[in-house]
Amino acid sequence: MESTKYSKRELAGKKIVLTRASHQMKEFSEELKKYGAISIEIPTIEIVPPLDHGERLRNAISHLDDYEWIIFTSANGVDRFMSILQQVEEIEGVQVAAIGPRTQRKLEDFNVPVDLVPESHVAEGLLQIFPDAQTGSRVLLPRAAKARSILPDTLIERGWLVDDVPAYRTTTPEVDEGSVQLLKSADAIVFTSSSTAQNFVKMYGKEHLPQVVVSIGPVTSQAIIDSGFVPTVEASPSSIEGIVQSLNEYYANI
Repeated sequence: MESTKYSKRELAGKKIVLTRASHQMKEFSEELKKYGAISIEIPTIEIVPPLDHGERLRNAISHLDDYEWIIFTSANGVDRFMSILQQVEEIEGVQVAAIGPRTQRKLEDFNVPVDLVPESHVAEGLLQIFPDAQTGSRVLLPRAAKARSILPDTLIERGWLVDDVPAYRTTTPEVDEGSVQLLKSADAIVFTSSSTAQNFVKMYGKEHLPQVVVSIGPVTSQAIIDSGFVPTVEASPSSIEGIVQSLNEYYANI
């Protein structure tokens, strides 16, 4: 990933809380480190198998030639999908769409070519550019259980047959001892999904929020507002790089 071109002055010494799942912290933490920031890892989500232990996903993967498209909405969905897929060649003949640069990079790590990526890294962005359905056209959507319904609902309205298959689910982890003290010392906190924000309130309450609240994008910002607080900064674009750029711009202008 190329670093956004800022001096290290803006973020130097700033303590930034990261709330995404533990296995996703490294890339983000390393990007912040380039600017002298100190990352504090306090995960507020945990990624676990779906309740059916992947049975529906395994069944869908065994019939990939039934689909015109596979839509991946997250890197977690890619990881779960690829853990079941026997060989990448099985995807040949199926077009692949990815929402967000991290999802695209994860697919490319597995040597899966990506045919469609929206400029706006949300479901609405993909819907703006997704092709029209032909009779009997089918889409596989391997994603989080209990995800937003706008993507499958809109595709169905447009004539697509959609298999919305749970690839994983998110749960709330146990509160680590000492994390409240770490939060008290933090300058900012970053929420990269609706679940990270909602779970933070369940785990710690709004009273432990750092002064600066950063949202990865509009969907997460709405979840933050619905949870009873307000984002200070909304990243643009909705990516790790966008978050770092937005943080730099915020601290450069206060």
